[in-house]
Amino acid sequence: MRTVAEIINALGGVEALKARPLRIEVPGFMQLCVESVGTGPRGFEQISICHYFEQGGDLVQDPDLVVEVIPDARGMVPPDVAEWGIVSIQHPYGPVVRACWADESGRVMVNERLVRDIREFARTWDHNIREQGFLEAFRARSGE
Repeated sequence: MRTVAEIINALGGVEALKARPLRIEVPGFMQLCVESVGTGPRGFEQISICHYFEQGGDLVQDPDLVVEVIPDARGMVPPDVAEWGIVSIQHPYGPVVRACWADESGRVMVNERLVRDIREFARTWDHNIREQGFLEAFRARSGE
């Protein structure tokens, strides 16, 4: 997810995201939220990328993609979603679909078919996020 990686890296990388979750508004679109959500099954930082809408006073994710990222030596996020460890996805009103998890013994389990499907979705979603102006909105807000 090149656009999301650009946003995180412009913020200052993974450590900066841990300290400052992002909420980016673009008129006419659902809010984009990017935040650190702890350690993933592989032992790396997990990031949630999510759109939210409000229904009946509750926030509903549409979707919520959770990935593990392995930052480079400077703490920056690699741009290609193929380099991110897909963990799970949840669409509105649906269950959390896990592509990677740790079993009872701590062994990391990966559903490769599901990882491929989610990566393909993430590439399309990332294109849409860029086209909808979320990168520009972040840059305008942060003064870049």
